[in-house]
Amino acid sequence: MTNAAYARLEDVEHRLSTSSSIGSPADLLESYVKLQDSVSLVSPTVTSSDWSAGDAIRDLHECWRTMTSLRSEAATDGFAERFLKPQLPPQVTLRRGPDTFASDAQCRSILLHNAVQCTRGSCLQNDFIRLGSPVVTEIDAFMSREQSSSNCLHCASGLSLLMSSYKAYAFALPAGQSTSSCRIHALRYAQDAVAHIGAVLNDPTMPCRCQGTLAFHLEKLKLDLEEYLRTKMFDLFFQSPWVCGGQILEMMHALRYYGLRLAAYKSYMGSVVHMYNVLRKIHDFPSIPILEKICDNLSDLFFPGGRPDNKSFKTSYFRYLGGRLRFHSQARHRTGCHELAIPVHTAKATAGFVSERRAPRDLRFDCGRFSLMYRIKELNYRVDEATLDAIKGQACCVGFGSGDAAALVTPNKRKGSPAKNKETSGHVCDSCERGPMLDRPGNIVHTNVIGISQALQQMLDAEIVSDFPVAGLNFFPLYLDCVGVVDKISNAYHGADSKQTQFCLCYAEIMVAAADGCREGKGWRVRKEVRELVAICGQALTEGFRDKETR
Repeated sequence: MTNAAYARLEDVEHRLSTSSSIGSPADLLESYVKLQDSVSLVSPTVTSSDWSAGDAIRDLHECWRTMTSLRSEAATDGFAERFLKPQLPPQVTLRRGPDTFASDAQCRSILLHNAVQCTRGSCLQNDFIRLGSPVVTEIDAFMSREQSSSNCLHCASGLSLLMSSYKAYAFALPAGQSTSSCRIHALRYAQDAVAHIGAVLNDPTMPCRCQGTLAFHLEKLKLDLEEYLRTKMFDLFFQSPWVCGGQILEMMHALRYYGLRLAAYKSYMGSVVHMYNVLRKIHDFPSIPILEKICDNLSDLFFPGGRPDNKSFKTSYFRYLGGRLRFHSQARHRTGCHELAIPVHTAKATAGFVSERRAPRDLRFDCGRFSLMYRIKELNYRVDEATLDAIKGQACCVGFGSGDAAALVTPNKRKGSPAKNKETSGHVCDSCERGPMLDRPGNIVHTNVIGISQALQQMLDAEIVSDFPVAGLNFFPLYLDCVGVVDKISNAYHGADSKQTQFCLCYAEIMVAAADGCREGKGWRVRKEVRELVAICGQALTEGFRDKETR
């Protein structure tokens, strides 16, 4: 949410520079003082307390003065040697109330020094630090230009957000906890991710490390995480909750991207999910909570076109494999003008090879399709109109604490891709009698900032800390569980004479074909072979997912 607010402030800077020729906090403060004087002459009853924006503007000006002072110091001789010298973490006392100028100035200066040290050091070579650390790029651009003021306002607003978020988090901590807990949490998350990736790489289903394969990229991801763990930075900047949250989000996004590829890798996970669905719908198999939640919440991933209930099981499985209708241009209608086929780029991606640049986009690996959080991140934290309309309707009509915070992301619909509809587009809240909140970007009619923020927070919390965290779901242990089930079925079905750990998936095609044949009396109620396979699959599922919980 802080990143989204920071991205919005960049648009504000652009509007001020183009419409009012305001390019720095000094120009903004000067314009504000002139406006305040003119209003005071017209209406003498207006007091300083009526100007709530004044404190924010003055804070931006102080941030800008701190940055320009450091930039002037950077032009002196020997600055790099003095600046990059390792220092002990300073002791900073944060204060609340009106008399916080001195303590805020000290903390602001230290945060800026730590951020500049990050830009001058080697830690930015790590993608998680470079992409996940906010304000670093803007500060580096500001320090490298001697007199340019192209990003002064945006850079100052970033430093101000960094300072205010740090103070808000520090004062909200329970007694006995330190502000370094954010940094420790980020390191622990990276450490757990390394363990999960290592377990998948050591599995027999990942035998090849050739360039371009999924195992090759997972190995590279593991090395990046290990490099992140070796970056032992505990200064104020790296302890900041905004910085730690941004770095964790980058790690989560990378794990989700490769987790979706694991979900399609050689169809191990999909075959187990489709086999479970067949047993549930046709054979009245007992429900397994974690698989049931996967079928309900990730239906677009494993069941393109909808979860089959009593027919079209084989067609649904073929769609999961990437099957599409292929039309023949020269064929006649009577002889058949189409057939089911799997595109080459889809087959390569399923086999574990990275798609080529010119290959069509594979929606199976679109993180924003299943999660609002990843959708906003992939938009560079710029909330588009459709998403804003949906959040706006949630803030007005759903109500806070209603338990339906994830109304934007519903099962059997594209997650994170809310379409404009009659309920959200041009939203008018009759129950609240507040009228339209936002007509179009730039035409603000009524802005309920707190309501939109709370509704967005509820939606994001539902994706991370709910019973089934769509955004925080860990695909790596799920992949290993599914591979274990496939291994048990393969060894039990083919017998002791077959080669062990062959991970044969023929059971899935037999099961879905038999399920479609049940409608015509040709399923496992007739064939003894299929009835034996049903018993094997049911036992493997029960043993493989016994007492399993959502990660």
